[in-house]
Amino acid sequence: MTTSTRNYTPKISVVTLGCSKNLVDSEVLLGQLHGGKAHIVDDVDDADIAVINTCGFIEAAKQESIDAILEAVERKKQGKLKKVVVMGCLSERFAKELAAEIPNVDAYFGSHHLAQVVRELGVDYREELLGSANSPPRLTSPT
Repeated sequence: MTTSTRNYTPKISVVTLGCSKNLVDSEVLLGQLHGGKAHIVDDVDDADIAVINTCGFIEAAKQESIDAILEAVERKKQGKLKKVVVMGCLSERFAKELAAEIPNVDAYFGSHHLAQVVRELGVDYREELLGSANSPPRLTSPT
């Protein structure tokens, strides 16, 4: 049985690194993806697309972000991921350098480009979902 590419919804995993602002940004992104009926998975091992929300200020988190990007790119080279998207303050501060050093990333976005990230993932950005009871936040931390 073959699955039509048109009807296939890619599985998306969001990896959040760094500060609590990144956690909130990831939760807002996940709310948009959920509202757009995207197929969200918790584990990048189960994903077709990895979104890495990076930190560019805390030194240890910067290195962790770079390591996570490199790991995702390696998974893409092995055919385990179809797409790698990087967002957050590391890619905002060092977009040119990252694109030159790690060109296998499909797209780099800064911290304030949520709508573009959502569209890159094939979902329509919906302002009405921001703070909406119709799309409660998908929390990534224990409550």
